[in-house]
Amino acid sequence: MFSDDVDADLSRLADDPKFPHRDAARRAARFRAEGDVADLVAIVDDAHPCGMTDVIFAMAGATRPWLNWVPMPAEAIANVANQVGRSRAEGEQVQLGALFVSAAEPPSAMVACQRVAGPVEVEIGDFPQPDIRTPVRDVRYRVWRYDGETPVPAVPAPAPDAVRVLHEVANEPWPSLLSGYVQAEPLGKLPLDGLLGLLSHLPGPPETARWQQLATTTPTYWYRLLQPWVCLGILHHAADEPWLVSTRREVLMDLAFGVEDWVSDAALFALVTVAHREPEQRAEVRALVRARLDAAMAAPRLVTIGESLARLMLITPGCTAGDRSAAESVLAAAEDEEPAPPKKKKRWWRH
Repeated sequence: MFSDDVDADLSRLADDPKFPHRDAARRAARFRAEGDVADLVAIVDDAHPCGMTDVIFAMAGATRPWLNWVPMPAEAIANVANQVGRSRAEGEQVQLGALFVSAAEPPSAMVACQRVAGPVEVEIGDFPQPDIRTPVRDVRYRVWRYDGETPVPAVPAPAPDAVRVLHEVANEPWPSLLSGYVQAEPLGKLPLDGLLGLLSHLPGPPETARWQQLATTTPTYWYRLLQPWVCLGILHHAADEPWLVSTRREVLMDLAFGVEDWVSDAALFALVTVAHREPEQRAEVRALVRARLDAAMAAPRLVTIGESLARLMLITPGCTAGDRSAAESVLAAAEDEEPAPPKKKKRWWRH
């Protein structure tokens, strides 16, 4: 029924008088052309939803950040780790020595670098304000703390069973955030401590052909990807609790506004998923995403998750013209800036 050309397929469906979801197909095509999230929301709000509605929603978001895939790591230290991983995959005997980064980067990026490249001393030149080690607002739930300049997990390590479930759930990509929510349901059966442990202890990828192939190109990506999966799993935690007084809501909000990290936008992504599924939560979620984006924009330093936050803003139901303008300004600025690579401290790698 479908080809590899999503736009052509949507155009064909929109023009087919026998297709019962022509309006949804038109909305999907318009979203892909113009990026107005109102068109995306109109698809999911179909008065007569069915399996085909989910297919059209997935087609609308195909190849789009957060709707279909998690943005790649943007940190300099992750770029170095990826380079080391690629070189090793090509048979080079590469060992990473000491690194110097001019300013602190998110703790998940630091740990992912060490997962890929092995133990490495990282010297941080500065912790510019706002200090990356300080939560954006007071929070109860947190997964990172700092021992001086070193990030360490603030929660116990997950049990082997939690890692097994994560590997089973995250082994395949999600066609859309809606289907990702469904796929993540088994994670919601894990205890909350286990879910939080997965977020900061960052277990390695499953030993499957897909992830072995990824390890030859972008080995840090698994560590970037696993956290959104876990946050989707948190959406299923204690699902009988009413949303506004639920543990899952409090946890995700705290993670979104905790220390600046990949966990921050992963938690916001889960909240955006709630907004697409539950219209009554949209106003609050929009305000939360905009507040977190505003905090990033106000920082007089590089915020490596800033571009990702902007892309989340653009797919948040209720995104206003002002929200879109703010997000697009962040994306425009990101196009003009490339993160500086870590400086060599002696030799940062050797053959």
